[in-house]
Amino acid sequence: MNKNNNSKFARSKVLWAIVSLLASFLIWINMASTENTDIERVFSNVPVSFSGAEELRTSRGLIVTDASTDTVTVKVSGSRASIGNLHASDLTAVVDVSGISQTRDMVVSYTIAFPETVNMNGVDVVSKTPETIEFSVVQENSKTVEVKGVFTGSVAEGYTVDPIVVEPSTVTLYGPEAELKKVDSACVYIDRENVNATVGPITSDFVLLDSDGKTIAPESVASSQSTVSVTVPVLMNKELPLTVNLIEGSGATAKNTTVEIEPSSIEVAGSTATLESMNQLVIGTVDLTDFAENYETSFTIALDNALRNLTGVKEATVTVTVTGLETKKLTATNISLTGGEGTLRTTMKEITVRAPADDLKQITADNVRIVADLTDYATTSGTVEVPVKVYVDGFDDAGAVGDYTVSVTLSGKKE
Repeated sequence: MNKNNNSKFARSKVLWAIVSLLASFLIWINMASTENTDIERVFSNVPVSFSGAEELRTSRGLIVTDASTDTVTVKVSGSRASIGNLHASDLTAVVDVSGISQTRDMVVSYTIAFPETVNMNGVDVVSKTPETIEFSVVQENSKTVEVKGVFTGSVAEGYTVDPIVVEPSTVTLYGPEAELKKVDSACVYIDRENVNATVGPITSDFVLLDSDGKTIAPESVASSQSTVSVTVPVLMNKELPLTVNLIEGSGATAKNTTVEIEPSSIEVAGSTATLESMNQLVIGTVDLTDFAENYETSFTIALDNALRNLTGVKEATVTVTVTGLETKKLTATNISLTGGEGTLRTTMKEITVRAPADDLKQITADNVRIVADLTDYATTSGTVEVPVKVYVDGFDDAGAVGDYTVSVTLSGKKE
């Protein structure tokens, strides 16, 4: 029983194979017979191309504008094999402008170009709609416009977007004067969300704008380039406390000194790399030996070029108060010269000494020593006022307040 079934199944497979081959043969015969059948086809939206337009522009400064249509409709006859698989985009309506030498209005017929793969034997253009194309040939003009950058996205909290940098910052447009007059500028729009780092440089397209800032697309206008390089600088914002450097001396140190600054801080913007390591902003230096108890001055808030002052405050007032120290005046007579020779004319000098109260009670004029260094006066002659250093011997937390000089007569002899 199984052998009979297998035999029938085998015969069935052979039969179906024969039927399939026969069907394929009949289909091939039918296709071969229809491939040579002549047909007519209508192609709409065939693009128009102006042959020789680039040479016309570069060699004669003329351009084609105001074409009456960008596409045409054509009816084509030919064998199914030649035109059966064509699309409108495979054809081109070609207008030859290479022979034009001056500005003028034109009404010109055109030819239909087929792909190289088409066998043109028996292929005919039956009709064209329209049959001619109108256009103008005008003198080409140029205009240079600014390329702006506009950020249209959002910025992460704690960051600032700087003005967009566009390279090049201008582009040159070419076209009919009437169309160029419509253009006021070009613009790049950058849209990013929640940015917290500099974007770019990236390559971007740009659009043309009229004087009202509206996007326009003037006809027959070309550009020196189609894209520009764009960078969107993104800066970190940070609140920085203001501070001053203190030169300690005459018993005054950071521990017994109060410093008040108004404003106490400003907000700045800068690169993340710069601001991450900054915890304060030093605006100046105060020498604690220049005053006895209180001092007030103003400092300009100078920033590095890499930082921007978002607060806008340009000056800060610094008030310094020394506490826990007292002062008294002593007339010192221990005055000496070092670093050179000269005749000391000053024999005594009133000095203000500052120290803790207990030390100050013990300090007398005998503890005060004044030294004038003549090292820088080797070639000087005559009587000059020489800055001095004042020492209060025996008391580490005591010192003179203010700057002092003594009068010295110098001979100006060189060694």
